[in-house]
Amino acid sequence: MKKTLLALLICSTYANASGLLLQEAVVANAGTTGAGDGVYTETATASWTNPATMTHMGEQKTTVNMMVLDLQMDYTDIDTNSGAEGARYTGDGDAETVMPSIGIFHVMQVSEDIHLGVNFGAVGGSSVDYGTNWDAGNHLDTAVMKAVQLNPTMSYKIDHNWSVGIGAQINYGIIEVSTAGFDTEAGTDWAFGYNAGAMYKAEKWAVGLSYRSKIEFEFDDINADVIAPNLGSGPANPSILPLPSSFTVGTELLAPAIIDLSGSYDVNGQLTLLSSVQFHQWSDFSGTPVYNDTLESYDVDLEIDRDWDDVWKFAVGADYQLNAEWALKAGFSYETSPQDDPAKQWVDLPVGEQYRYSIGATTYWDDTRIDMFYEYADLGSVDIDRSKANVSGTFDGKIHFIGVNVTF
Repeated sequence: MKKTLLALLICSTYANASGLLLQEAVVANAGTTGAGDGVYTETATASWTNPATMTHMGEQKTTVNMMVLDLQMDYTDIDTNSGAEGARYTGDGDAETVMPSIGIFHVMQVSEDIHLGVNFGAVGGSSVDYGTNWDAGNHLDTAVMKAVQLNPTMSYKIDHNWSVGIGAQINYGIIEVSTAGFDTEAGTDWAFGYNAGAMYKAEKWAVGLSYRSKIEFEFDDINADVIAPNLGSGPANPSILPLPSSFTVGTELLAPAIIDLSGSYDVNGQLTLLSSVQFHQWSDFSGTPVYNDTLESYDVDLEIDRDWDDVWKFAVGADYQLNAEWALKAGFSYETSPQDDPAKQWVDLPVGEQYRYSIGATTYWDDTRIDMFYEYADLGSVDIDRSKANVSGTFDGKIHFIGVNVTF
């Protein structure tokens, strides 16, 4: 019982990068791994990271971000069974997901000092499918988590150099999970937050500081239909009772508070250097509760212990104007790991250090700006040692991103 219910948390690789975030869906300067996004003003998407950037975007600007990601996660089991030689607990497994994403961002000037904006994008989303042949299917077969956000914003120009901005976060989340024991229907929830920022722009350099509040989803009364009522029961697990034919469950997920410090420097008329440092407050993600009155009466602890640490992200990039038609760009980012203890990893969301490498190019078609990019995310190798759940091995993950952003 406990093993199957542990799978009920499946979050996104939430579009930033650390933990559950997936920021590629809302990147302003495609091709630099998000470096300098808090001061970048060539696309309207920068208002997502820092609403104060809108002051420097002119009378009106609209950007549409489109991308496809290819997520690959491979699990290699290790021989931790002291019985017969070569015996395994769960066997190897692999999962791959190809998923599109789109974001729309619009900024307009309403007075000399005030700009208004509205952003819509996927703050997170992932789908994983280990397949029915994976021996650990009683923990997780497939899982989907998607979260989209509407983000109205406003900026105010204090003077020629300084600007500030605020925004509201209106989020809608969907979660759905299946294991070898049960399938859930889609659970949904609304969550709300805010964001704010400030920016100083000089002739050759700029710096911006912004904050996004924590977002918490509470998924209640998710219907689950049982496939294998007696899965997991037996002499080896005497405390696990047969599942009822159906039941309802609930859980909680969050996106952490984020602080972003971004900067840019124009070396000359052709080369601009970009950088960002972000702090993600993942220490709020101490665990994932699973709520069910019937199953809790079995006296089983249903919470998934996470005990995550806060995460730092460091990104650097460069934008080079090659000629009148083309600009080239490149970027690199590194993110610290929220959890390094194999005993606290789990199959729904194995996490570790992350490295991202990106290249991009910009050109114009009449007055329309077109940004193209490719990014490779190395999610590294993550060891898991949940011996009580019969899962001990290593996850190896990577993501390929390819996309185009159009600004007019």
